[in-house]
Amino acid sequence: MEGSKKHKDRVFRKLFGYEKNKGNLLELYNALNDSNYTNPDDLEINTLDDVFYMNMKNDVSCIIDWNMAIYEHQSTWSYNMPLRGYRYSAELYNDYIVRNNLDVFRRKLIKIPTPQYYVFYNGNEKRPDREVLKLSDAFMVPCKDGEFEWTATVLNINAGHNEELMSKCSILREYAIMVSKIKEFLAESLELKDAIKKAIDYCLDNNVLKEFLQDHRSEVEDMLWREYNEEETMAHWKEDFYEEGEQHGLEVGRANGEKIKLIKLVCKKLVKNKSIEEIADDLEEDVSTIEKICNVASKFAPEYDVDSIMEVLEKE
Repeated sequence: MEGSKKHKDRVFRKLFGYEKNKGNLLELYNALNDSNYTNPDDLEINTLDDVFYMNMKNDVSCIIDWNMAIYEHQSTWSYNMPLRGYRYSAELYNDYIVRNNLDVFRRKLIKIPTPQYYVFYNGNEKRPDREVLKLSDAFMVPCKDGEFEWTATVLNINAGHNEELMSKCSILREYAIMVSKIKEFLAESLELKDAIKKAIDYCLDNNVLKEFLQDHRSEVEDMLWREYNEEETMAHWKEDFYEEGEQHGLEVGRANGEKIKLIKLVCKKLVKNKSIEEIADDLEEDVSTIEKICNVASKFAPEYDVDSIMEVLEKE
């Protein structure tokens, strides 16, 4: 099932980015824009060549009625989506300029297609139906609001999300069902390849992407296996979770350090036979906080073992 390592196409692109499936792409465009185009030939697919997973190349893009739509599918969350979309658009605009022999140095204003960048997210993080991420959030030095901006509109296509959109685009809805079934079967402790096979069996039995899966089952299994088994994705996940855990550890460490410092100060005051109210006043702390520490510390008088006091307080 591992297949070719050179060409790593994805199911989302096969459903929406191929010439023979332009009808699917047109339906998706109409659903997103509340438009009613009916002729797939009005749509020009201009997806960047050599689509590599999580690399520079985008999933699907097209031009219709002077709008340039860029669509990307993501199963892992990333705040860098606006930056990726910005890079995609730069390449697509460059290609548009070259193909149309446009001179960007001429005096007269050159008109270009209006961009839109949508990301379809179906990862495991809990996200709202719709989010707009801004490139300006990545700027090291903030700029004036709106002075320079590029956005990524992220749509959650997990089960139960964006139901109105799903009702307008049956292929997107059925794609989401297939992915949700893979997750469901993985949760039952099936191996990835078995979860994929079982999900496809379910889809065929329930008329979900049936014709597509009948024609391309083996290829789709291969794509899905590589997509959800992608080493780079797993590496990013581990790296992100490690960094978040490390940051959490630092925050916990700082909090514990402050607490230990407070316990030491309280114990010094207790040695001087100061009352709870006096200690709270001296340390500018809440009386209830000081009282709690003093009650535990009294059990370890007169030595006042700070580590032991801390251990008891953590358990309470």
